Amino acid sequence: MKRRNVTDLAPIAQGLALAFGLAITTASPAWSAPTSDTHYPKVLQDMVDAGKMQVVKQFPTDKNGLTGYLVKHGGYQTLVYSEDGYLMLGPLYDPQGHNLSKQYARKYKPRPDVGKVIHSLDADRMVTEGPKDAPTLYVFADPNCIYCHKLYQRAKPLVKTGMLQLHWIMVGLLGPSSVGRAATILEAKNPSAAMAKNEANFDVANEQGGVAIGKPNPTLGDVLDQNRQAMFTLGSRGTPTVVYSDRNGDLKAHQGMPPRGWLEQYAHD
Repeated sequence: MKRRNVTDLAPIAQGLALAFGLAITTASPAWSAPTSDTHYPKVLQDMVDAGKMQVVKQFPTDKNGLTGYLVKHGGYQTLVYSEDGYLMLGPLYDPQGHNLSKQYARKYKPRPDVGKVIHSLDADRMVTEGPKDAPTLYVFADPNCIYCHKLYQRAKPLVKTGMLQLHWIMVGLLGPSSVGRAATILEAKNPSAAMAKNEANFDVANEQGGVAIGKPNPTLGDVLDQNRQAMFTLGSRGTPTVVYSDRNGDLKAHQGMPPRGWLEQYAHD
């Protein structure tokens, strides 16, 4: 990873946060940890007992009688709320329109070590394009993701001119054909060429990648599972998830399409 010698990435990071709507959270303060004798509302307890949810933290909210829980569900962590036996999922707003869920996420969610997560993945199972000495991005991508397709198109001229290096980390989130196409790209003799074909023939109207699905390699299922879990660990639920280097050379992650012009600025700085 090339260390960024940049003095003005702060506004870029702010722009990313606004554009992506997802920020990697800060360290957690004091909180109430669940214990063996902790009693949850019945509907939440039933889900815990059934193995559908795992309670990570319990915390008070700004509304009397409403309790918040940080839970692990489907491989990622999210917030749920309980009041009068009801269990609620989704953003919580106060009467003034402030999104309390974002505040609670920043306060109670653990901060992931982005670099550790990325470097735990098999670099040989990433689709790598561009020179080693160029500014580098890691992108979690689904072959059927329309926004991944748009990101690929925007990045292509920068990669072609040697101004940017991309490591595409394939995941299959958008259905069985996503898994099949992701595996086909990774299994190809030239994964970069296979991905280029997927994007060149992308069916925008139906949001389907353009590479034909080949015979699956069973071992690639584990790779895709590991990639998906890594993305969830970073706090992201969808693609594209962009991992970039900040002014100190530390890796940061954001979910969503970068704002227009960001790739060019990142490549030039």
